[in-house]
Amino acid sequence: MKKALPVLAAFCIFGLISGCGDIKDAMDIEFDIPYNHIFIIQGNTETLSYDINLEDNDDYRRYKDKIRSVRIDYIRYSITSNTGGGGAVDLYAGSYGSAFSTATKVAETISFAAGEKRRETDVEWINKAFIESLLVGGKLSLWAVGRGSGVDIIVPVVIKIEVTANPLE
Repeated sequence: MKKALPVLAAFCIFGLISGCGDIKDAMDIEFDIPYNHIFIIQGNTETLSYDINLEDNDDYRRYKDKIRSVRIDYIRYSITSNTGGGGAVDLYAGSYGSAFSTATKVAETISFAAGEKRRETDVEWINKAFIESLLVGGKLSLWAVGRGSGVDIIVPVVIKIEVTANPLE
């Protein structure tokens, strides 16, 4: 009996770790990766891309081969300066380092009046699945595009990415 007990305990532990998803799922590690960027939008043109590389984050690098999911929690914007006319801004995403011509619009249009400023506001998604599909590879590029005559605004953007990893995978 004394010899059987350690063997039985080992089988139980092995069964719990490998056969029971609940125990394995309980080992999930979740962490956030925040990004901040200021888009300066002047006229009817796209800005330079803002390139996001999740591998710049220590936690992401540590768990890179054990990532279960990567998702966008939010993108928030504000208008802190508006010295031009009224207009609109669109946010686009594309593959990391790609040209704007291959980008896809990911959020509802942000419209504003001449001189209007805005406090931090969540974007309304039109293609969140696309931007999250780019994050699976750990990299993406974002652009802001102005529309309207005399657009001259400063738009700070805050991005929060949620990552779930499991060290047992």
